[in-house]
Amino acid sequence: MQVSANNIILIVILITCIFLIAAGFLLIYVNLYNQRKRKHIEEKRIMASEFESQLLQSRMETQEETFATLGKELHDNVGQLLNSAKLLIGVTQRKLTDAPDTLAIADETLGTAINELRSLSKSLNKEWLEQFNFIDNLQAEIKRINATDHLQIHFTHTAPLSLKSDEQIILFRIVQEALQNAIKHAQATNINIILKEEANSLYLIIEDDGKGFAEKEKAQSGVGLLNMQHRTKLLGGTIEWKSAGNGASVIICLPVKNETV
Repeated sequence: MQVSANNIILIVILITCIFLIAAGFLLIYVNLYNQRKRKHIEEKRIMASEFESQLLQSRMETQEETFATLGKELHDNVGQLLNSAKLLIGVTQRKLTDAPDTLAIADETLGTAINELRSLSKSLNKEWLEQFNFIDNLQAEIKRINATDHLQIHFTHTAPLSLKSDEQIILFRIVQEALQNAIKHAQATNINIILKEEANSLYLIIEDDGKGFAEKEKAQSGVGLLNMQHRTKLLGGTIEWKSAGNGASVIICLPVKNETV
């Protein structure tokens, strides 16, 4: 039985259509598989991110409880002991007609220690942390460092921070780390800190007039920079270091969250 040319063409067309349909189903299947794979990867990423966030929150809650207990102990026990010692020194000074200068120095030193202890105790208090103000605390930190005459820090800011108190604490820790690096390694005499908002972004720039650094030195600088990077990432921002040989700068950029009530 001979097959006509028309039948052969129909068979070829039919087979071609079957292959095309099969290829179409295969492409759809591959596309669906890739979509499910991407969705699965995204779900794993979100779960890992949520786990890290929950872990961080648990650690912070545990630390808050520990800090609260420690702050209370410092205020109620150690603080009272230091106050009693200062009181005894004062009584001794009044009893002596010619009190030595060393006793006055000891009394002054003890007074300074008590004030530092009160500041530390307050900083460990949860209610104080919930009302944390970055600008006020940075100004206090700058005043303390400038009093040492080791270097001078200058701080300019344009507006209050639009960050939550816990975010302001994280940003403050980043600045503390940057200042410590400048004091320990940069041999700087002046540091400028600039805080400003531009184009829905918050910029914090820390510049020093020290010796600068090479990229190799920055890569070998260790845990300090990693802590700064990690904390900046927690705030959803970016951080970069620049040096032109003389002096260095840290540039932090954070997104501004315009929340409407």
